Amino acid sequence: MTDTAILAVLLAAIAGIAAGRAWSAARRRGELRDRPGFRSSGHYLQGLHHLAAGQVELAISELSKVARESPEAVEVLQVLGDLLRQSGQVERALALRQQVLLRRDLTRAERAHALAALGTDYRKSGFLDRALRTFQEVLEADPGNLHALSEIGKLQEEQRQWPEAYETRTRLARLRKADDSLVLGHLQAEMGREALLAGRADEAERAFRTALSLDRRVFPAHLGLADLLLPRNPAQAAAVLEDAVRTDPDRAYLAFDRLLRCLDAAAEPSRFVDLCEGLIRRDPRDWRARLALARILIREERHEEAVGLLLRAMEANPQALEVHLETWRALRALGASGPAVDRYLASAEAAVFYRDPHLCRSCRYRADAMLWRCPQCHEWDTFVEERLAPAAAAR
Repeated sequence: MTDTAILAVLLAAIAGIAAGRAWSAARRRGELRDRPGFRSSGHYLQGLHHLAAGQVELAISELSKVARESPEAVEVLQVLGDLLRQSGQVERALALRQQVLLRRDLTRAERAHALAALGTDYRKSGFLDRALRTFQEVLEADPGNLHALSEIGKLQEEQRQWPEAYETRTRLARLRKADDSLVLGHLQAEMGREALLAGRADEAERAFRTALSLDRRVFPAHLGLADLLLPRNPAQAAAVLEDAVRTDPDRAYLAFDRLLRCLDAAAEPSRFVDLCEGLIRRDPRDWRARLALARILIREERHEEAVGLLLRAMEANPQALEVHLETWRALRALGASGPAVDRYLASAEAAVFYRDPHLCRSCRYRADAMLWRCPQCHEWDTFVEERLAPAAAAR
């Protein structure tokens, strides 16, 4: 190759590199020109700072200024609407959503998001029919929208539309590729409970058995199935409840009364004693198992042994009114009688008392009784009985 040809190649390479660099610089300048102006706004940056710090009201104030300066900033309007709803300003949030939905330049994804947010606002405001229609509109535009499906499921659950909620949850699990068998089991158990209340025993039994085939941890399905079986087959009902206790021993106390009736009817009450003793060996702080055993001993007029068990139960949970009442009944049977004891028992039984609260593991909502679906966060199977420190430890 001649020197002239080599020089030409080098010059072409240098020109190509220079052109590439010029094109890259021009592209960067174009991107800066195309970048939405609101992102360089001091109010926008300050709003993000407040949002990251959890200062919702300050974030709303700053982002509202951005929305006034740049009404085309759809993403700011969306975030602002979410913050307004979170802070309880639902009317302002609704007005903002409708303002966004009037725009004609929304992408399909932006419109679906705005509709889903509007539906959530309606649900929070109590406009359930409007919320349902809005979420269905989202699914028409975006059939795989997980948020809309999830919200429709919550609405159906709140209105006790259990078959519809079951179908929605099944579809949602398929899209998420997740195992929702526990929740699906609880929905089947609710269907069974309603069928049982309506006198449709066969339908109820099918629903309870379906629930347990989905997940053995669905405790209300065990209870409902045992209620159905008890009149015709107490031994089988007892087996169902014993399976429930083995599956979830922390909730065994929910089955105690039913199980004792079943075993009494099957003439095998000793099995109940064995079960309670096993629970106490597993967890020495299980005051409910001690209380149940003490009641058996009181029934057999073994009051001194019962008092010993009850005092141990009282150490584990001094707040439990049932333990105090049972203790006084046993003491009265041992001779601690008189008007004062009678008055104490009468007033304690009628008292409003702090009773063994149950706690949602998801949102910390408290309830007196075991709930299978949290009324605050709407999650399933999240309630546990709160364990208090023993009295000796507290002292």
